[in-house]
Amino acid sequence: MSTKTKARRTAAYTVTDTAIGPLFVAAVAGRLVAIKFGVDEKRAPDAVDAFERETHGAYLLERDDRALRAIAKHLRDYVDGRRADLALPFDVSWTNGFRREVLLEVARMPRGAVASYAEIARRCGRPNAYRAVGHTMATNPIPLVIPCHRVVGSNGNLTGFGGGLDVKRRLLALEGATLL
Repeated sequence: MSTKTKARRTAAYTVTDTAIGPLFVAAVAGRLVAIKFGVDEKRAPDAVDAFERETHGAYLLERDDRALRAIAKHLRDYVDGRRADLALPFDVSWTNGFRREVLLEVARMPRGAVASYAEIARRCGRPNAYRAVGHTMATNPIPLVIPCHRVVGSNGNLTGFGGGLDVKRRLLALEGATLL
């Protein structure tokens, strides 16, 4: 194997229907590496290709509904309001630097809490990097579990969300969040 060739880890993926629409879910050894909104069976091959590009080939995805059955149920139960936690293990080891810091900071946000992009930037030690926080949230590989829906504009307004603003509103309401 040449020094330019990276070892690729195999990740399992599935597609599951939820109250907020279909989700593409991928994990390695029970640790989430991806959740994508609006991916039904027809769009799954495109989601696989996109994820492999986004992770720069770190993963090879293989369909395995059985391996992800419990994770998919956990996600469905959460968005249906049948469970209060989304404490699922995840892996963002393929990210680095400020992006990883932001993802891990947002992952620590408790249910029902909200913070602005600027606040997340301050918490990460770079108070002027609110646009970089916004970009990280826009490319969040594991929304819901890394709850980017809890990040709002400095004025409290809801801003972009991969699942759409209606889904963001619905998730915040489900969690009992009070906007800034």
